[in-house]
Formats: sequence, C-alpha cells, structure tokens
Amino acid sequence: MHIHHRTLFPSIVTEVECDFYSFIQPSLIEWIYNYQKTTDGVVHSNRGGWQSPSDFYLDKSFDQFTDYILKNALMSLKHYNLDFKLVNMWININKKGNYNILHNHPNSTVSGVFWVKTPKNCGSLVFHSPHSFTQHLLLHNVDSEISKEQNYYDCFHFNAKEGTMILFPSDLLHGVESNQSEDDRISIAFNLQV
Repeated sequence: MHIHHRTLFPSIVTEVECDFYSFIQPSLIEWIYNYQKTTDGVVHSNRGGWQSPSDFYLDKSFDQFTDYILKNALMSLKHYNLDFKLVNMWININKKGNYNILHNHPNSTVSGVFWVKTPKNCGSLVFHSPHSFTQHLLLHNVDSEISKEQNYYDCFHFNAKEGTMILFPSDLLHGVESNQSEDDRISIAFNLQV
C-alpha cells in the first residue's frame, strides 16, 4: 500500500530577509521615535503601546523608508503576476506587556509586517488557521509527522526578526504576542491592493 498526503488550497505566506537593513535601521528608528513625539496614536488591534495613523507614510521625510519597504515587498510578490499598490501603512510600538489581538485586514489583498526593532522575547506573529473551527477535531488529532510535513496546524508562529518582512493574504487571522522584553518592539504594517 502506498499513502501520499497532499496539501490542498494553501495560503502563501512569504518571509523576506531584506538586504542592507543594518544601514538604514538607526535612521529609521530615530525617525519613528521623533514622529511618535509629535503625533497622537490610534487604537485598532493594539492593546497598549502606540500605533500611528495609517497615512503617516505620506510625510515626505519618510519617502526613503517607504521606498525601501515597498521595493522589498513588491519584488517578493512577483509570483502572483499582479500589480499591487499601497493602501495604507502604520507603525506599531509595543512596550513590555503590549500586544495585538487577533484580527485580519479587510479591504486589502496582501498585508505585510516589517520588523524594525525586535529585542529578545518580544513576541511572535501568530497566524490562525482559517479551518480552526470546521476542522478542529482533525487539526488537534493529526499525526505530528504529517502536521509538520504539511504545515497542518491550528496556528503558526513567526519569530520577530529585525529587517525581516512577512507578507500574507489579508484575510488570514493573526495577532502578535505580548512583548515580554524590557525594550520596545517596533514594526511597520501595511496593506496592498491589486
């Protein structure tokens, strides 16, 4: 007897290690903290911490960073054979104990998070399976070898890593764990549409 397992209807999540990040990181962090000092934050998925308005990137002094993030994102999405445009972008600064609740990003096609500053123990980006309700019994009782081989989990964690970007379909439910470090976790999130 021959048994072959196949993954059907997967969601593509792309992890990108951006080149030359160490060259821009100090000036990017400085820009973010200066902007935070002069701008009131908003509350969406964040619990604690500070989140910028989603149009902050229109500030011309941020153009070099917008260009860097978009260039890396768009080059990494070539496998779709589609043209994407930026819809919005926002900054997240999470102190110890701050996190982002489970959510998705309506009115966009692909979403992304770019890790700016990630101290040790600052929390992971966690994706939840769209099948966690309908396939609950199967997800929790599948053989661990098959689960690992097929990425068949009820949730999946991506460790926050500076200079790394995660791109994913906007409807995927996700959240960010509580920052357990004594330092700020900083990320820039954004949405793209076809």
